[in-house]
Amino acid sequence: MKITLRILKWLLLSILGVVLLLFLLLLLDRGAVERPAPPLPSEIKAPPIYSANVDPKLYNTLLEEFGHHKNLAKGYELQCLLALSHYPELKEVPIDFVVEETFIPLASRPSPITVLLPWLKRKYLVVISSKSADFFEGILMHNLPFNEQVGVLGHELAHSLFYLDKNSFQLARIAYQYEKNGDFHDQFEQDTDKRAVAHGLGYQLYDYAFFVRKSFGDTQAEIAAEEGGTYLSPKELAAEMEKYPFYRDTLRAPASYFDN
Repeated sequence: MKITLRILKWLLLSILGVVLLLFLLLLLDRGAVERPAPPLPSEIKAPPIYSANVDPKLYNTLLEEFGHHKNLAKGYELQCLLALSHYPELKEVPIDFVVEETFIPLASRPSPITVLLPWLKRKYLVVISSKSADFFEGILMHNLPFNEQVGVLGHELAHSLFYLDKNSFQLARIAYQYEKNGDFHDQFEQDTDKRAVAHGLGYQLYDYAFFVRKSFGDTQAEIAAEEGGTYLSPKELAAEMEKYPFYRDTLRAPASYFDN
């Protein structure tokens, strides 16, 4: 009996020691940095369409300017760089674009190791699903058109930008609320869409919004009536884009997304 109690005592002390160590590591977190000032409206580009057919010189230019501290996803290198080009605030931020089998089609989060170990520079992950449940198959990255791929990567990078000035406790609180509070979850994703629109990715998100809804079987009338969902609807994206002077091209007509 005494041996059992002694083992339980040391086990409890070990658990408390681990908890204390984690608490101290979080307390000493130096991963959060001041979020850089956003680019001026005059500096923001907003091309309606991105294409895979680019001059190799342009690719090299993008890689040199925006590829620092970045591990680009194999097969999506250009899309990653084009999305990164909308976020000059992330130029020096370490980001790994990872392709792996996951349930969620795309996700963005700080690297857990760099959050728990304060002496490491914080790194961010953009996870691209290579395989998921049948329900999500139609909207996985490899099934998206090129322009939509850039848009959805831009959405994920808007998450990375938001996390920059958050310490470990704040990140943990956000993660908890995101999972447990539906209203927080929806507002969080809507704000992320707005952040991406403010960085010039409105056209790409608009195309992506139609692509996803059409993939899930929504009709043109249903899409037109939608508002207040987890992500901004095409109508809400269009309204958000009207706030910025760099969106000069006319949006595609909704009917054009249903021509084929």
